[in-house]
Order: sequence, then C-alpha cells, then structure tokens
Amino acid sequence: MDSMGTTSAVAIIALFDVIRDHGMPVAELETATGISRYKMDDPDARITLSQFLKLWQIAVDLTKDPALGLHLRYKYGKDLMHFVVNLALNSSNMLEAMQHWIRYEKLISDSDRTELFEKEDLCIVTYTNLSPEHENRWIPEHNISLALEYGRRITGYALNPVEVRFRHVDPGYAEEYAKIFRCPVWFEQPDTSIIIRKKDLLRPPVTRDPYLQAVLKKHADASMVMLKGKESFQARVNEHIMKHLPRGTVDIESVSDAFDMDRSTLHRYLKKEGVTFRDLITGTRKKLAQNYLGQGLTATQISYLLGFSDPSTFQRAFKRWFGLSPGEFRKT
Repeated sequence: MDSMGTTSAVAIIALFDVIRDHGMPVAELETATGISRYKMDDPDARITLSQFLKLWQIAVDLTKDPALGLHLRYKYGKDLMHFVVNLALNSSNMLEAMQHWIRYEKLISDSDRTELFEKEDLCIVTYTNLSPEHENRWIPEHNISLALEYGRRITGYALNPVEVRFRHVDPGYAEEYAKIFRCPVWFEQPDTSIIIRKKDLLRPPVTRDPYLQAVLKKHADASMVMLKGKESFQARVNEHIMKHLPRGTVDIESVSDAFDMDRSTLHRYLKKEGVTFRDLITGTRKKLAQNYLGQGLTATQISYLLGFSDPSTFQRAFKRWFGLSPGEFRKT
C-alpha cells in the first residue's frame, strides 16, 4: 500500500475507458496494474496512487497523447461524477463550489490538497500532491483543467483565468495549454495554482438544485467524521510539511504553533506513531529531491522548493543522503 494512501477520483474510470477503447484486454490490464476488473466500473472504488500512475502511463502510451492530462476531461459526463463534485456543482456560485471542494477533498483522494486564498479582487487556488514519490504532471494538469471546465459549465460563461502556474517543467505542448486556459501559463513555479478574478467566481450558476446540495452535504459531513477518526497525526504533520517547504517556514517551532501545541507535545505524539519530526522532514525532502531531478530541475530550483537556504546546503545534504552529488545522481 502506498505510504500516502489511495484515490477514488473518477479519473480512474475515464482512464479505464480510454485504455479499453484502444484495445487493451481487461485481463492484461489487471496484470499490468494489479487492479481487479470489478473496480473498473465502480465510481466508489479506491486504488493506490502507484496503481493510479500506472493507469496514466498505460493510457498515455496507448493514445500517444503526452497531453492526456489536459484532454481526459472530454471523457466526463454526468455518469462520471463523484458525489463531492456533484455537491460543488450545485453551489450558489463558483467560489462556494471551491470552498465545498476544499472541505471535502479528502473523501476523493488521500494525497490531493487544494487551498483558496483571496487577494484583493483575485482568488488564488493552489494544488499540492502530498505524496512526493507520486508527483507528476498528469494529475495536476487534469485537476486544474477539469476544475476550469466545471466552472464554465456551472456559469455558462467563458471563464478565463488571469494566469496558471505549474511546478513541473514545460512539457512542450504550449498550444494545448493556450487552447484550454486562454491565459499565460508558467512552469517550474513554487506551486501549482490557478488565479481567477473574484467577480468571475461570484457569477450565479446556470442550474442548481438546493435540495440535492443539502442531501449531499449531510452525506459528506458524515463521511468526514468517519475519515477524521482514521487519520494519523503523522499524516497531518506531513501534510503541513509538504505545503510549507517551498515557503521556507518549516521547523519544529512553526509546526508546533500551527498545531497549537508545544514542541515536547508534538514530539510525543509523533513518537507514539514511531517517527520523529526530523524523519518526516528528511524523508519528504529526499523523495522530492529525487523527483525534481527526474523532472530536470536545477539544484538551485530544487534547493528553493525544498526550503534550503542556498544550493550548496542542498547539495551537501543530497550527497549525505545518497552518496552522490545531484549531477551524478541525475546521470544514473
């Protein structure tokens, strides 16, 4: 089982459809991914993140479409919709829809986190993958483009962002980004985010069912209560680390303050789960460093994203972790 858990995003079913449309037998797909055929048409099924990425890779290879993360949304209809998405789509406006999504996102995926910041007349929506070993470009591309697609459906309006930012390097299909987002798109950024004018998010929906929304919200609240009882303290701390590393504000004091406890209490809670704060920081940095090197980022860029004071400090830490310099590691 993946260290950061599972996902039940309906992208799973859309990927299955794409793969089967391109002729891969179900038995072969089961063998390649380890996913039972009984899950392939179940919108509530959960699979591990490793299995999810295998699905993406197979689908990209079969379609020969490197921009499948941007295009998969074309497979979505009303039959491909998690109840949390349906709850958001029945909101009074897009801003409320985003707030519902953020509140109940954990019911869809253990590793995806979305945050909303309001700055004057703009709203900034950021996406973070909390599982470093599974960071990739397909999932953020899919999530951001799908959210915009839903926004356009809800409002019936040509909703165009101010700009879009991605953590990954430019994959080389700029025309696809321009076609979908209709705004400047930047790569190798500290976070993956979409910036939208607040007035656009406050547009009323074309259609809405308040009764359905109320029913779905009760179900979501009950599901969150059940989920919260299962969530480990270590997972909550690791989530905080992932979000704040690029901002350089992750140390024992800042994390203790964020959890409204003193250092000794935080250490004690983590010790009960067999881990230390240093373990979490170092483990997260190591996984991210490997991933970023594989994406082609420079040591300077990586040192910033991992919260190091300068590139030389990062390079010394990397050599200590792996016995190789970042350059030597990249060659392997």
